[in-house]
Amino acid sequence: MRIRQFRQDAGLSQEKLAELVGVTPQQIQKYETSKTRISTDKLQIIAAALKIHVADFFSDRSHLTLNAPETLFIKKLRKVRDPEVHESLGVLLDRLAR
Repeated sequence: MRIRQFRQDAGLSQEKLAELVGVTPQQIQKYETSKTRISTDKLQIIAAALKIHVADFFSDRSHLTLNAPETLFIKKLRKVRDPEVHESLGVLLDRLAR
């Protein structure tokens, strides 16, 4: 279930995630519905494709509630693919948060 949520949060289809991971869309569907077990290696690849940490699959995020603008901001941020832009945005946010 968490794979599905992270995939949707990232704005990816099952087909696109499958392409990034190197499996079929049907395999992604099986992972999302817990019909197939996932190896730790494959879980690492999925996390990298979703631009999250593997630990995010296991941590309880129920205490983290985002409002609509925060959710929209995160979705837009995840669409930024350039690592240099990500780093620059991180620096900018650090300065703004002071």
